[in-house]
Amino acid sequence: MIPRPRKVYFVYMGQDDPKKSTMKKLERFNLAERVNLRRCKSSLMLTPFADRYLLRDDVKLYRRKGICIIEGSWNRIDSVKDIRGQEERLLPVLVPANPVNYGKPGKLSSSEAVSSALFIMGLVDEASEIMSKFKWGPTFLEMNLNLLNDYSECRTQKDVEEVQDSYF
Repeated sequence: MIPRPRKVYFVYMGQDDPKKSTMKKLERFNLAERVNLRRCKSSLMLTPFADRYLLRDDVKLYRRKGICIIEGSWNRIDSVKDIRGQEERLLPVLVPANPVNYGKPGKLSSSEAVSSALFIMGLVDEASEIMSKFKWGPTFLEMNLNLLNDYSECRTQKDVEEVQDSYF
C-alpha cells in the first residue's frame, strides 16, 4: 500500500505536559506533522476565533492545503487569539470525550477537533482512524455521531447555526 501524504498539521505550543499531547501522539503514528506557524497559517486553520464555521465544501481546501491546529492549553487560549490564518474555520459545538474536558461542550482536544473537521468534510474513515489511537476516541465519535452527521449536511453558515441551536 502506498502511504498517503500527510494533510494534518499542528503547531506545538508546549503549554501542557508533552506526554498528554494528542497531536504529538498522532505524530508518532505518522497521522500528523508538526510544522511552524507560517506553514499552519497557509493551511485550512482550525481556531475558536474564526468568523466562519467549517463546512463540508471545505474539503476542497483541505485537499489542496491540508488542515492545521494550534496545539495549546485551553487554560491559555488567550495566548493564541491573535494568531490568524489565511483560511480560518471554526468548529461548531461538540462534546468532548477526552479525560481532561469530558462532557464540557466545545472544549475539544486537538485530536478531537481535527477528527471532527475531517468527519464534517465527509472524510469519515480518516476521522475514525485518528480517534482509534485513543482509548476514549471511539466514545467521542459515538457521543457526537448525530451531531457530526447533521453538521456534515450543512451547506451554509446559517445551517450550522440552526443545527447547533437545536442541540444546545
